[in-house]
Amino acid sequence: MAKTYEQEQHALTPYCFRVYNKSLDGDRDKRYSKLNQISGKFDLLEMLETFMMAHSKEYEIAEETQQVYCFSDIKVDAANREVWGWFNVGVYGMKTDIINIKTQKVDFEKAKDNAEIIKHYVHFRIPLNVDEGMAFLHTYRGNGIKTLFHDLFGEYFKQQANLVLQMNPLAYDNAINAWLDAPAKEIKLTKFVGVDDVADKLNKLGHHEQELIIKPPRKGNLGRLRDYFNKDNAHHEAVVELIGFGNQVKTVVEMNGKKRTFNVGNNTSNAMCEIELDENVVMDEGVPDFNSMNRWVGQIADEYVQTMY
Repeated sequence: MAKTYEQEQHALTPYCFRVYNKSLDGDRDKRYSKLNQISGKFDLLEMLETFMMAHSKEYEIAEETQQVYCFSDIKVDAANREVWGWFNVGVYGMKTDIINIKTQKVDFEKAKDNAEIIKHYVHFRIPLNVDEGMAFLHTYRGNGIKTLFHDLFGEYFKQQANLVLQMNPLAYDNAINAWLDAPAKEIKLTKFVGVDDVADKLNKLGHHEQELIIKPPRKGNLGRLRDYFNKDNAHHEAVVELIGFGNQVKTVVEMNGKKRTFNVGNNTSNAMCEIELDENVVMDEGVPDFNSMNRWVGQIADEYVQTMY
């Protein structure tokens, strides 16, 4: 089953939670708190649940960034130490027209104080007695909610524990290492700028975003995923060249019958951290189905667990 355009607009970005506590004994690496025993009394999982529930009653305003936000459908699995739900976020501050694409007429005039709400799936797994927890945040068309979430929850965490919560992208080399040796099946370049007359013909088909797909020659291959992050490798050089023709380069890899699509753009330090939605995630009016998303993210989290702990 091939992925749809709707599915390709959504991705998952994994992050790592850590809490540095200089009051702990030992060298620097030993001063990271176990996340269920922060300062001997705080459990990060419980703090996440409490925070999300406290901000699920009504929409609140982040005036500095002109955003509104509210959590909903919060679920907790205490046995597996997980909490997940929707983080509903919108942006206000600009008057716009909302048109009906079929009639070309304005259906609604969005005022400056109106905000279009996007549902972002968030999922946190905090295993017992470890100093690294996992956060999986949903992005739509490259737009995510990490900054807003970290600003809000980080401030709450600091007020409660008097410590700073670190939230950094999970590095590919210590999180999903197995995928690095998986063979690349396709290279996808979105917003490819081709010959003008070809591009014009494509635009007449009704969509302004084109995609170039590169597949391996009959007796050749596209290398391993690892090759695209090695600056001395020809595959990495090819990605650098392709960036000049579009704004996003993805590689599709396969292992044990499963496929993953990773963003391998020009920011190679974070490129592995964006995982495109699986074709098995069901879509509902352009939004990932909640239960379907939960099952897929659970599989991703399991892969991280096998290599992180």
